[in-house]
Amino acid sequence: MHAAVMQGGERPVYATFSEPKATDGSLVVTVRAAALTGFDRAVARRIHYFTMPEGPFVLGKEGVAESSDGGRIYFNVEALIPPFGSMAERTLIDPRFTFPVPDGVADDTAAALGNAGLAAWLALTWRGRLRAGETVLILGATGVSGAIAVAAAKRLGAGRVVAAGRNRAALERAKRFGADATVELAATTDLANAYREAAVGPVDLVIDYLCGAPAEAALAVLALHGRVVLIGTSAGTGITVLGTPARRTCADVMGFAYYHAPIEVQAKAYAELCRLAAAGDLPLDIATRPLADVAAAWDAPAAGSRQRQVLMPAP
Repeated sequence: MHAAVMQGGERPVYATFSEPKATDGSLVVTVRAAALTGFDRAVARRIHYFTMPEGPFVLGKEGVAESSDGGRIYFNVEALIPPFGSMAERTLIDPRFTFPVPDGVADDTAAALGNAGLAAWLALTWRGRLRAGETVLILGATGVSGAIAVAAAKRLGAGRVVAAGRNRAALERAKRFGADATVELAATTDLANAYREAAVGPVDLVIDYLCGAPAEAALAVLALHGRVVLIGTSAGTGITVLGTPARRTCADVMGFAYYHAPIEVQAKAYAELCRLAAAGDLPLDIATRPLADVAAAWDAPAAGSRQRQVLMPAP
């Protein structure tokens, strides 16, 4: 079969790979779409705690597939059985880590909503415990997950949503999808004060896709019982939590990855994300490419693209 294969270099190649064979409860499924994410890049370069076996392996850790009954399923990062991955004509999965794709959602959208959508919705709900009327600060709101988190926070009942990021045009777009105020990180020297002014007071919940200095500044503006959900590390590898302000606010600083949520919680969140996407209520820009163009998809962010790259194995 054809697949996007990592052969020891820094970039995937479109090549042939051995066919998967089902054993011990695993299933061979036909892949319909797979999104290329930052998570996939980290795994491919072997810098993520999700490890791959030695030797060549197929790129991709989640996707949309056709089940044996002709229906569509989404399979999450725990479903795949290495060395097989999602960016192939067929792959090998553990069916316990799958759930249905609702009707009315295109394959590329269904694939793009996996990692990106669940890293937004479940960060707000399952991990962040968002309550109606609370103030939410989204750090990295100009990325794919961050933009979805802005829209999701408003639809989940947040009283005020502040979007923070580096791209001015993307911040303006965030306003159309629910942001009440924005903070342009690259143009701000006093981040804590900027957050406080944009929030018109303290912040109840911080959804952080950046880490580093932007997240440290957010700790200073937390409300009593404020929560910080750490998801990404594009602006730094860690933060320093000072004891006195953390005690003063009784703050919770939490790590998060969507696949730790119970599968039924993931399935419910995914269905709601698909419903919102079908209604046009989520900011989701997708570049759909044939699987053979995996190299162009890999290079797209470096070329300035902010779209979610989705690969389609079928001709």
